[in-house]
Amino acid sequence: MGATGFVGSATVTALASAGIHCTAVARTPSHTEIPGVVSARATLADPASLERALIGADVVIHAASYTGNDPAQCVAVNVEGTENLLAAAAQNGIDQVIYVSTIGVYGSGPHSGIGEFEAAPAPVSALSASRLTAEHRVLERGGCVVRPGFVHGHGDRWFVPGFTRILETLGAWVDEGRSRISIIAVNDLARLLAGLAAQSPARPGDVFHACHPDPVSVRELGQALADSGRLRLPATSLTFDEAVTAGARHGLTERHLDLIGRDHWYDPARLWTAAGVGVGVGALHHFPSRR
Repeated sequence: MGATGFVGSATVTALASAGIHCTAVARTPSHTEIPGVVSARATLADPASLERALIGADVVIHAASYTGNDPAQCVAVNVEGTENLLAAAAQNGIDQVIYVSTIGVYGSGPHSGIGEFEAAPAPVSALSASRLTAEHRVLERGGCVVRPGFVHGHGDRWFVPGFTRILETLGAWVDEGRSRISIIAVNDLARLLAGLAAQSPARPGDVFHACHPDPVSVRELGQALADSGRLRLPATSLTFDEAVTAGARHGLTERHLDLIGRDHWYDPARLWTAAGVGVGVGALHHFPSRR
């Protein structure tokens, strides 16, 4: 589900590349023809369309989520829509559902190298809270949950643009850009999801982090963006508290500054092993592509 989105479209390609036949389910199916892939139209709000789309499936990768700020939409799409999808899967005898969530469910940092069961989620937004509730629904039905780090790559409209805007608006590093975060290229995330889906069963009731094993510093990310022409590097640095005060004058909240000023890195070793996928390259190898 969500087959034409940022993560979903990459996952369809990864499944096809691995020789796994799949049905690409989306509100508006893609017109691109990929060998081994059939398209189906369905929406999370329409249970009947979901039941039809899932006929013949063995595993569902649920990568469709609302990512805006409307609390009502968060519940309608992320919670109720997930419940509809789970019911449709059950009607088709499918008990393997992989839900693509987010490390945002952990809330504010610092988080430094934690495993999946070493910190309790503490979402600080209606969006992240709805994603966590969706996780609970999936786990209750015997599905599994994948929490990606910050995802970058072709089609990214959130991480790199948001990171760049925050750093440019503040005009300074926070603590010299030393904080570290977990990132993952969308194609690597797709390979992990495809590898997990190919397992039988797909780790029922489990939770995984999905990110490159090596965290990267905010300064390293900033330098990579500067090298690709996307960012002019700051010349000064502030403490986190100074950044909160300075940022407020420019419309930045503490939540914004949390991204560039506190650690957000996680241990993903269990997923790379479970999916049987090799890491291959460094965390910054595909970051970012020149615009």
